[in-house]
Amino acid sequence: MTAVRAPRVSFDVSDPRLLADPFPTYEQLRRTGAVLSNGPGQWVVPGYREVAALLKDQRLTKTLPEQYYRFTVGDPELSGFLSGQNLGQRNRLASRVLVSSFSPGLVRRLGERMTSLVDDLLEPVLATGRMDLVADLALPFPLMVICDLLGVPAADRSLLWPHAAQLVRAFSDVAFGNDRDIDEAVRSLRWLREYLGDLVENGPAGDNLLTRMATTESDGQRLRREEIVDNAITVFYAGFETSMGMITNGMVALLEHPDQLARLRTGTAGTATAIEEMLRYEAPIQVTMRSPLEPVEVADRVIRPGRVLYLLVGSANRDPEQFDEPDRFDVGRRPNQHLSFGAGVYHCLGAALARAEGVAVFDRLLGRTRAIELDGEPVRRPRFNFRTYDQVPLAVRPA
Repeated sequence: MTAVRAPRVSFDVSDPRLLADPFPTYEQLRRTGAVLSNGPGQWVVPGYREVAALLKDQRLTKTLPEQYYRFTVGDPELSGFLSGQNLGQRNRLASRVLVSSFSPGLVRRLGERMTSLVDDLLEPVLATGRMDLVADLALPFPLMVICDLLGVPAADRSLLWPHAAQLVRAFSDVAFGNDRDIDEAVRSLRWLREYLGDLVENGPAGDNLLTRMATTESDGQRLRREEIVDNAITVFYAGFETSMGMITNGMVALLEHPDQLARLRTGTAGTATAIEEMLRYEAPIQVTMRSPLEPVEVADRVIRPGRVLYLLVGSANRDPEQFDEPDRFDVGRRPNQHLSFGAGVYHCLGAALARAEGVAVFDRLLGRTRAIELDGEPVRRPRFNFRTYDQVPLAVRPA
């Protein structure tokens, strides 16, 4: 019997049509097959059932083959940082500290502080009636929260933000062969390592993540300075990308669907439920990648170790086999088991924090305004995987 070849596709992340609107392409991929060949050693998985199962499969690792990093990243310092900063590969002590630092209980205790931060950022906006959602709220707010968690002095925060943003620009597409920002990312990585290393050595004051990583022991062992610093950098740059995408994508979706915005304003739909729909409808991270540690069967294919799987989270979140009318934005959607925070051992550490940040932003933004309108055309960030906006100009009227 002749083996049937897997359907082949050309999943080109630089295709302008994919950048502008990936969802027609996703629909076509789901109709083509459950697992699709995308060239030597690369497989694309577009459907919810398969993506959800693979996200939980402990036979898969987020650390891709070394040769893949060498090919896509090039720089050994940056590729070494990337390959070491996945939860399944981290020092177990570091993982324990990080998990406890992002617990739902701790996040709930941050609620009042987050509300205060949003109100402070809204004051100048409400005075002028104009804002860029990205520059005035969606970017600075989650960065402020992460700086609070890490123990970064308030006076230094504006120094760190450009470097964190540079790492996001590079890392959001680095696995897809985009080297536009690699040199800048290396410089930012070195700057953050030096700054945070000095902060660790000088002992940041108070109960914060840096202090806990520096002082927690297990079996007489403590984390080395380098481990503390690199884990802190990962928390720093990864701690705002999903929140920023959730806030910008969610606000634009609400403005494009005024009936859904009205449901939030009148209280006929809850903010927490709406946040889940924002995350499903426009997943901030569209693709996550895995590599098998042993042969893994996906649909009717066996994917061998050393191969790379592109798990299309953005496509899975619009799969009609899982979601009724998946292309409809419904702020009251239930159930809503989207995959935007991943699953299994690699489930996003900051999921509870991101959700709480979303609730704080939309509760205060809608509660303190009586009208919000677009004040120009939103500008999409020209990167496929990190789906967000560079600019969202708004006109607001205070309540």
